This record gives sequence, C-alpha cells and structure tokens, in this order.
Amino acid sequence: MRRYQQAQLFQLREIAMGLTFIGGFIDAYTFGQRGGVLAAGQTGNLIFLSVDIAQHNLPGVLTKLLTVVFFILGVVTVGLLNYRLRPTSHYWRLPTLLAEFVVCLVVGGLPETVPNLIVTPPLAFVMAMQTTAFGHIEGHGYNNVFSTGNLKKATSALTDYFIYRQPGTLTTGIIYGGLVVSFAGGAIISALLQGWLLGRTIWCAAGLLLIVGGYYTWLLFKRQDDAFDQ
Repeated sequence: MRRYQQAQLFQLREIAMGLTFIGGFIDAYTFGQRGGVLAAGQTGNLIFLSVDIAQHNLPGVLTKLLTVVFFILGVVTVGLLNYRLRPTSHYWRLPTLLAEFVVCLVVGGLPETVPNLIVTPPLAFVMAMQTTAFGHIEGHGYNNVFSTGNLKKATSALTDYFIYRQPGTLTTGIIYGGLVVSFAGGAIISALLQGWLLGRTIWCAAGLLLIVGGYYTWLLFKRQDDAFDQ
C-alpha cells in the first residue's frame, strides 16, 4: 500500500518523528534564548513558576503563567477546529501547522530586547495545537512536544517484550524509543545552532514545519486525487 493510501495519514511515523523533532527544537530554543521557559513543557514551567513566586520574581511569574494559559488555549482551539471543520474537511489539521509556521517566522524576526512575556506564550499556543492535532502514531497515543510519556511507554513496552515476549511490544517500544531520540535530536540541534544563529534559530523550525506540513498536504491531495480517479 502506498503511503497516501493509509487510512490515518496524520499518524504516519515519519510525520510523528518530524513533529517530535520540531517539538524538541522549539523547547530547547525557548529555554536557551527566552529566559529558561519551556514552550511546551508545562510541568517544568509550573515548577519554575513556583520558584519565581517563592523568590518574588514578578516578571518570571507572569511569563510562566501566561505560557501555561496560552498552552491551555491552544488545546481548546484545536478542540474547536475539530468540532467545526472535521465533519466537512480532511484538511482541518493544516491550520495548526500554518499557525505554528507563522509564529516561528515572526518570533525569529523579533529583537532580543522584546520581553519573553511577548514571545513564549504564542509559541506555547501553537505547540499545544501541534500536539493536540497530531496526537497519534500508527494507532498509538503519543506526545510530540515533550518526552516523559514517550520515554515511559518505550521503557514499559521493551520491558514487557524482554520479560513476557508479548507480541507487538517490541515494535511499540521501537516506535516510542524513536520518538524520544527524535525529541532529543531536535533539542541538541537547536542548542548547537543557537550558538551561531541566536534568536533566528527558530527560523530553522519554520523551515522544518514547511517540509512536514508540505509533505502531509501532498499526501492528502494525492489520496484525494486517487479517490477521484477511481
């Protein structure tokens, strides 16, 4: 079966790996360039928020708090898109990637003097959209903007395989392990590029989104054309 003939194109492994790489890339970018805030890792942000409150760091509190709020709003927005557009269009997930592309372009063009309060919440918003709209890989739930759950599932699946030899657990472990490697790889590449490109590093994420989103769009169009030909 050709790739575009798959029933759930958004669940293809290469798309999931690409988005997870981008998730690690952007999280490392905001942590390195925007005051140690994680665009998607809200567990970390809540910890940092607690520390800022204890230390009476008002600017830090506002940045982390708004980042968490905008992440929540991103999840809600995808729920609304799903409700409004999914019944009539197979392309309803594309606006989430387009929004993320635009935000990355804009953020990369901002001077470093722009407060983190202006930069990180919009990135958290689009990262939440990404992980909510693209939340499955080959039938498995996963997360493409942080890695704790993927690491846990990879370890559990591989443990079950080596202890019980359960069918399918090796494949599951490899899938989730690949996601962990993709996330870490994105973070490492981002950290390396920041030493050279500084704030403009995020433009690389925009380029990656263009590739992944373009590939997904091509698959959707190809499947639609194939259906018409039949």
